Amino acid sequence: MSDNEEPDLAGGPNALCFTCGGLRKLSEPRIYVVQATEDMQTGMTMAEWRSCPQCGGKGHLSGLHPPA
Repeated sequence: MSDNEEPDLAGGPNALCFTCGGLRKLSEPRIYVVQATEDMQTGMTMAEWRSCPQCGGKGHLSGLHPPA
């Protein structure tokens, strides 16, 4: 365990991560351009998933952390 990592409290109060809402991942939109035909290009937004930076992919925070 590193110095900045919080230990999980087994019986203590845990808070649902307010950044990801407990999903453990965040959607990161990306814009892609697809050439459907020679005359037409279509842009679409697709989402890529990444781990939540707030909870580190756990979905909860140890202790009570009010959203600030």
